[in-house]
Amino acid sequence: MKGQEIKRRMNGVKETVKITKAMQMIAVSKMYKTQQNFENSKKFLSEVKNSVSLLMNPSVSRHPYCVNHKGDRIAYIVISGDKGFCGDYNLLVLEAALKDMQDKNVVKIFAIGKTAADFFNKRGMDVSNLYVHLLQNPLPFDAQVVTDDMLQGFVEEKIDKLYLVYTETHSLSVQQVAIKKMLPIDFVPQDKDTPIINKDKDISPFLYQYVWSEILHALNSASLAINYKTMITMQQATSNGMDMLKQLQLDYNHKRQENITTELLDIATSQQGKRI
Repeated sequence: MKGQEIKRRMNGVKETVKITKAMQMIAVSKMYKTQQNFENSKKFLSEVKNSVSLLMNPSVSRHPYCVNHKGDRIAYIVISGDKGFCGDYNLLVLEAALKDMQDKNVVKIFAIGKTAADFFNKRGMDVSNLYVHLLQNPLPFDAQVVTDDMLQGFVEEKIDKLYLVYTETHSLSVQQVAIKKMLPIDFVPQDKDTPIINKDKDISPFLYQYVWSEILHALNSASLAINYKTMITMQQATSNGMDMLKQLQLDYNHKRQENITTELLDIATSQQGKRI
């Protein structure tokens, strides 16, 4: 490789390192807020679960959200990222979803993230709903939109079961793909009836809030995971870029020294020719 080619390559690597370092810093700056949102959604979900568990009397089993349909039409909500600069994050969750879909009658896919939509479309699987940019900063309204769509399909009996596939964050360094059945809501009878609830009381708002809080928590968990993976991936890319620059600089210096030596030899040979 010629010296000028090495120089051009060095300039290209330098620009790439600037980009990866900037993306790393952006991910770092988002980590604190993302982690706070995740912890808050986790606590909120725990409280909602405790509250809903108190409502589990026999009448709940007949609620539209809890009724077991006779069909086998399955729907999935798959949470991925919108971009691919996050290491193996997207690959792990998408392959887990695809594996779980095998031998099932999948009629609807709710894709959260453009990579999920592209992944399933390339495999000839129809994506009925696409939601983008939700993981940048998950909001309660985002979870509400997804919740409304999935509950509508279930109540209208267009789907019989619905599963949620997302990345569960146990800690920043410990993440795993989770597959959770969302609908129908499992009815777990309690030993005692809740006195504030009777057969004439509409419990739909309570059950809706439970589903909504599950979706909101999943979005925040995935958001924390993807920010962490992006930070680590860009950190590694920056480190690799710096190592490449060092090697290119050595190659350039070696090539430059080689050229200087060649020129000196040419001059020396020319001077000897003149003396003769």
